[in-house]
Amino acid sequence: MRSTNLFIVRGYVGQDPKQVGRAAKVSIATNRRFQDDLGDWKEVTDWVTVTILNDATTKWVMANVRKGDPVYAECRVSEGSYEKDGRTIYTTDIIANVFDSLAPRGADA
Repeated sequence: MRSTNLFIVRGYVGQDPKQVGRAAKVSIATNRRFQDDLGDWKEVTDWVTVTILNDATTKWVMANVRKGDPVYAECRVSEGSYEKDGRTIYTTDIIANVFDSLAPRGADA
């Protein structure tokens, strides 16, 4: 059996991307709407930080993606850990394999 680690995020960039070494980090807002126990509709914003490791994609993101832009990313979830002050710190990273703008080509930002 083939296994899959696929996380898809489609949302809006919350702030201009940040370059961290050779990688880029993009904070993406997604909204979900649900009905609470009283029948009232609620909307909640979830934030996901996506890391782009590919050099060419990082350069494209840094040059073309800005706060408020609609974006799409296909990612994998990667867990890791490191030691700090004698304690183990656990991490969960969202690593983009595909990252694209959903804004119409040639649209003003």
